Order: sequence, then C-alpha cells, then structure tokens
Amino acid sequence: MKIRSIVSTGALFIACSTASAGSLVKAYADKARNVHVVTASGKDIKLTTDRRADDVRLASDGESAAWLVLAYFAADGRRWPTELHVYHGGRTRSSKCGMIIREYWFWKNGTHVATDCGGLHFSGIETLYDVRTMKEVDSFDQAEVPVEQRPEWSNASRE
Repeated sequence: MKIRSIVSTGALFIACSTASAGSLVKAYADKARNVHVVTASGKDIKLTTDRRADDVRLASDGESAAWLVLAYFAADGRRWPTELHVYHGGRTRSSKCGMIIREYWFWKNGTHVATDCGGLHFSGIETLYDVRTMKEVDSFDQAEVPVEQRPEWSNASRE
C-alpha cells in the first residue's frame, strides 16, 4: 500500500510540474538577437541560435511566444522580417511570408496569431493562424476587402 501511495504522489508531482512548466512569464531577445522564454518556475530557455530574431512578444495567456525572423535582401542591403515563429507547447512552428511581415498580433487571448504581409507600400495579405498548429484559419487580400468589411480578427485591437 505504501508503494502505491508513493507512486501516486510522484505522478501527481510530475503532472503539476508539467502543467506549471508550460506557463510563460517572459519572452525576449538577448543582445545577440536570440530568443528566450522564461517559465513560471523561473527556467530561462534559449529557443534560437541563428541571431535573426526581432520583435519578440508573449501572448496575453502566457502560453505562447512569437517573434519575427529577419532575412537579408540584396536589393537594398537591409534585413527585413519574412518569417513568423511561434513557440507553443514546447514546439516552435513558423509561417513564411513571400514578402515582408509588416505587422503581427495575437488574437483571442493568444489562441491565434495574425500577420500583415506585403511590400513596403500598398495593400498586402492578412492571415490568421491557430497558434497550436500554425495552420491558416482565415486570410484576405487588403486590396479586395474594404476596412469596414474585414473580419473581426483584422480589426481587433492589437494585443
């Protein structure tokens, strides 16, 4: 009976540790432009080593972190954000933009993330993703949809 009690206590401890380890309290880029997240238990986890991170954000629910990845463009010799990476549930997934990611934002308390992808000027494409899978949920061309007819996620306040 004592062994069963010890095993049950151990299983409960592991379950509680795993649940709290998923909660993030901070996301940031270090001086070398690598991304880190800090868990609720205080563990600092380095997520990247490629030194290309920009605009690191933590979702309001504390379960996801996102950042832009800069790519070099020979045309103007500058680095522009062309990929969005999202860390959720211990995994990093990404979405590439054929042009520049001009903006991104979390929606619905961090369960979704949206991007505004296009050139430096003119209309682009807005896309909504589920952060757990980074699968596209919705998308539209800004040139074809007037602002007042755009979906709620597009017009929502940027988290």
